[in-house]
Amino acid sequence: MSHDLPQVIDLLRMVFGDSLDGDEHKLFGGTGLGGLNGLAYRMHPAAARLSNGFVWQAEGHIVGNATLLTTKTWDRYLVANVAVHPSYRRQGIARKLMDAITTSVRARGGRVILLQVVKDNQSALDLYRSLGYISIANMTTWYATASRVREIPAMLPGERAPNIELLSDRQWREAYELDTTHVKADLNWPEPLPPDAYRRGLWRRFGDMLNGRQNETWTTSDSRGRLTGLASIYGEWGRSYLLTLRVHPDCAGQLERPLLAKAIRRLHYLPRRNVRIDHPEADERTGTLLRESNFTVQRTLTHMRLDISR
Repeated sequence: MSHDLPQVIDLLRMVFGDSLDGDEHKLFGGTGLGGLNGLAYRMHPAAARLSNGFVWQAEGHIVGNATLLTTKTWDRYLVANVAVHPSYRRQGIARKLMDAITTSVRARGGRVILLQVVKDNQSALDLYRSLGYISIANMTTWYATASRVREIPAMLPGERAPNIELLSDRQWREAYELDTTHVKADLNWPEPLPPDAYRRGLWRRFGDMLNGRQNETWTTSDSRGRLTGLASIYGEWGRSYLLTLRVHPDCAGQLERPLLAKAIRRLHYLPRRNVRIDHPEADERTGTLLRESNFTVQRTLTHMRLDISR
């Protein structure tokens, strides 16, 4: 690891540098790991994300990498950081790295491999499809700096504003069901949304307070008290705020604007940080609202899945 990891990080910085978001730049950015010794490499947070998988060496240097990540589900694996040096492309290196990944997962008893690829990277898409991966859907990462997030009107003229309230403690299961109805499990990266994601018990609130985490969810409900939409803000020290916007299919087109407007207003009362939202590309209504709020597209990733035959 002490020999390979610095070269892997240099390779990833060169291949993916232009597409990294603000938080990823802190991992692969200018500070790098060049001055660390072997023990420090093993203790560095980057090691856990980059050390498992395969590299391709040529002329004494690492020119290809594919990282293999385990998940909380024993038979579910993730592939990340598939990169080949520009001078060594079109030589079958990426295919051989991916073959090694599949062989390794099969030997471990794995059943599912998931990966993300930039939507417009046609050569990579073709490679993965030729290996049996199928496309699930596209997720777009939208990004806005703290100084540029713009408040938008909660409603357009003639529209009636819904009542927006903090998520009730008793509605955490319903919030989970709404979220997973809006976004498929495999589109949550790196792990599917846990069933208790919206449960805000006393100990979790206490832990968030001790660790400087911000976690709140605002909701709308219909006349029967059923959740119809939610907007969440999650933040922790040193990282961008993460927004989540979910609307029940029956209410699509009615609640996206007021929920997003509420979340953006709340941000002005919180410590200033950049903001990110990962959202299905197919939801064009929300995309239009995000542009109105001064968000820009950081990248759109195609999520792909391989089911391994026994």
